[in-house]
Amino acid sequence: MYISLARKYRPQTFSEIYGQEVAVKILQNSIATKKIHHAYIFSGIRGTGKTTAARIFSKSLNCVKGIVPDPCNECENCKAITSGSFIDFIEMDAGSQTSVDDIRTIKEKALYPPAKGKFKVFVIDEAHMLSTAAFNALLKIFEEPPPFDVFILATTEPHKIPETVQSRTIRIDFRKIPKKDIVERLKIICEKEKITISPTALELIAEAGDGSLRDSISLIEALWMYTGEREITEKDVEEVIGLAPSSLITDLVRYTIKGDTKKVDEITQKIIEKGYNFKKVCKSFAEYVKEICFYLDGIKKDVDWKILSIIDETKIKFEDALRLINSTLKFESDLSFSASEELGFKMFFIKLCYLKRIKPLKELILNLKNNSQQLQSIDGKKIFEEIINYLKSSGQILLAEEFSKLEWNFSENLLKIYLTDNRVKRRLENLKEEIESYLSSIGIEIKIAIQNKDTEVTPDLGDEFELISPKQPENFDSTHTQKSKKENIAIQEEEIW
Repeated sequence: MYISLARKYRPQTFSEIYGQEVAVKILQNSIATKKIHHAYIFSGIRGTGKTTAARIFSKSLNCVKGIVPDPCNECENCKAITSGSFIDFIEMDAGSQTSVDDIRTIKEKALYPPAKGKFKVFVIDEAHMLSTAAFNALLKIFEEPPPFDVFILATTEPHKIPETVQSRTIRIDFRKIPKKDIVERLKIICEKEKITISPTALELIAEAGDGSLRDSISLIEALWMYTGEREITEKDVEEVIGLAPSSLITDLVRYTIKGDTKKVDEITQKIIEKGYNFKKVCKSFAEYVKEICFYLDGIKKDVDWKILSIIDETKIKFEDALRLINSTLKFESDLSFSASEELGFKMFFIKLCYLKRIKPLKELILNLKNNSQQLQSIDGKKIFEEIINYLKSSGQILLAEEFSKLEWNFSENLLKIYLTDNRVKRRLENLKEEIESYLSSIGIEIKIAIQNKDTEVTPDLGDEFELISPKQPENFDSTHTQKSKKENIAIQEEEIW
């Protein structure tokens, strides 16, 4: 029967576990010093060796040769644990066994001493999926455990395990496996299985695994089935996992930085038609922009020639590159709210084209500071004289003469004009917007406020105002001397102006 590569090449000793030096050292030292804790939490992403380490730890504790940092894998107990038939090694899937009854069964088994080995080891996989009641049922045995019991809670989401449980355990974090370690392990597997693969394809597979060795091995197995007996190339990897060619990503980065929406639309349409994975395209895009940021900031001096060509061609600044990568990192959340993934993907990169038009905060603050200094340097007297010249040039000479006699004050971009004659006030209020518009056209952005002076003000002529003439003889014909309110106002204004 065919055995998958991930199972076939599963580590059987601590020395075979790749990229988990810290976790391995903690476990081996606890065995060597005989400081065996009763409960552990193994946390980390999928495929980093949590369950594998739990089995190796169990073999080290129950090896016939004694409690050793590395099991022999030759004795009866070691072979039974490897095959999953060892009676004192109990493995439980919390994804399907979450109830209190399931935990009660474990508690009952935990009360009895081991039948063949020195320790009973209970491995609860995906422990974060246990119910609250199930966790509470574990607390009692964690508080007063028998000396021969060891509990290992394996989880990808340790934050979901209650603090009351965590406080009674030792937590060991299994980190993402470094890319170089994954590549090294994949080379060994390919040599043993006589799989021909190019170095660039190996690099792409290790990168696609995203720190998970099991995912990387499964991917190389899928590619092996896809290519048959021929060599696995970079193009094969791109086709199987939906990666866009690097040349396409390079063009997408270049034209996005340039803000060429037409070219970006063509490239994104090609990505959609080819069926490439949108998230992986954005991840590759972000990797390119990250390299640009590192080069421009001086973090990295040696980058790929493609990166250098983009920088030389686009003259991109560090602030612009930083805005690009920040927006790209939010792509997944933007996509989840999109009515269509294809439309959301296309419009996302169209929006990125317009980022170059946004001014950096530093530049905006500098502009505000310069504008503020410019306003403070404006001479109010010159503005006042400019208004007088404008009135004269527009043929309002009498009003200009009256205006030149008025008092004024200029502060905080506001010109206050004080007057006592309401007739002059009405005339200026009618011209206020026109004067402000004129000043704006010559580069003076100010506002004008017209106010009554704190002295006796000439009464405004209301609609009910009626001129009272001196007392006349009774036979005086008043129809020839009295005028209507509107006629009197017109005559008086003509006399002034």
